[in-house]
Amino acid sequence: MRAIRCITFCAALLASYGPAYAASLKVAPAQFIVHDVEPGRAYDIYAETGLRLSVYNDDDVARTWILSTHRPSERGRWERGYGEIPDAKWCWFDKAEVTVGPNSREYAHLFLKIPKEEQYYNQHWVVTLGVRGKGGASFIGLGIDVRMQIETKSKTDAKVRPYGALGLEPSAVEFDAIAPGEVVEEHILLYNNDSKPHEYEISALFDHDKIQRKSYLSKTYTEIPDSTWLAYPKKLHIGAGAIASMRLRLTVPDDPAHLGKKWEHIVYIQPDEGRAEFVRVQVGMMKEATQEKTKE
Repeated sequence: MRAIRCITFCAALLASYGPAYAASLKVAPAQFIVHDVEPGRAYDIYAETGLRLSVYNDDDVARTWILSTHRPSERGRWERGYGEIPDAKWCWFDKAEVTVGPNSREYAHLFLKIPKEEQYYNQHWVVTLGVRGKGGASFIGLGIDVRMQIETKSKTDAKVRPYGALGLEPSAVEFDAIAPGEVVEEHILLYNNDSKPHEYEISALFDHDKIQRKSYLSKTYTEIPDSTWLAYPKKLHIGAGAIASMRLRLTVPDDPAHLGKKWEHIVYIQPDEGRAEFVRVQVGMMKEATQEKTKE
């Protein structure tokens, strides 16, 4: 068994999206991900990552903006494989509103705390960060929604079932120091927490149409060159309230050109009804061929 992914809390700014615009309002970033959020711990996003919301005013008069957090069904949208955060109040700003001077900018700091419950490990959620105009009728409708993707810490040997109709354990896997030609395996537990059986189709997320890779890839990782290097069942049937094991088998071709590479793959799990989930798989190749490894 390889080590399960467990790294320091970090945020990945999706810089290629750039800021979001609405008339004289500009907000940056427009979207970002925070990884490895530990339930029960309070996070000051700026103190942890250096990331804060920048609100720009391109008008020649001062403007005031109301800041708020929402579940995406109330306002906004979310990426495939993510669900809505159960309670938008788990995220909050340091202030309820921000006033920005003419042709200037101000900052808003964001905080996050997931309740200390074991069921909240191995989760993928989105919360909408709202910035709305405060003032006259022509200005009050002006606003922008920012998406924050939240991935809670990956965990094994949980004492309770993961939250959601489809639960994963763990939600992320790291294959580390892999040698070209090596074959390694890991197993993921899938929990059907519904009261009826389901069929699950399993595929490579990036093989689907209209997928924005930059919405998923972690910082410093690139997409795995060939999704077929990671083998897993294409379908699983799981009875009501039952648990199934899904094997992940990684085979990296025996080519020294792969040394030192860092790849990521997203295994997408779509039930016949309800929200999909995904497993984040990270592959870290050996930096140099220092020793021979036994091939399976």
